[in-house]
Amino acid sequence: MPPDPNLIVHEVFSWVVPGLVIMVLGFPVIRLITRWLEPRPVPPRELSAINGRLERIETAVDSIALEVERISEAQRFSARLQSEQQQPRLSTPHQ
Repeated sequence: MPPDPNLIVHEVFSWVVPGLVIMVLGFPVIRLITRWLEPRPVPPRELSAINGRLERIETAVDSIALEVERISEAQRFSARLQSEQQQPRLSTPHQ
């Protein structure tokens, strides 16, 4: 007995039509999602503002580094003075 042509058509359409619907609706949705996830380019106006802020931060970091160096130099000087003041006490013999 040969297969029923209506059954073959029904089987083909039961697989093909949902597949086509998924492709037709799925590709634009996937494209939309991938565009949404892509990083957006930063406008040039914002780049100049960012560059200005980075320059100010760099200047601030440089001045902080200078102040820290001055503080450490003062610390070393103070420690040297204290050690020089304590040396005569340690080196004098008791009588």
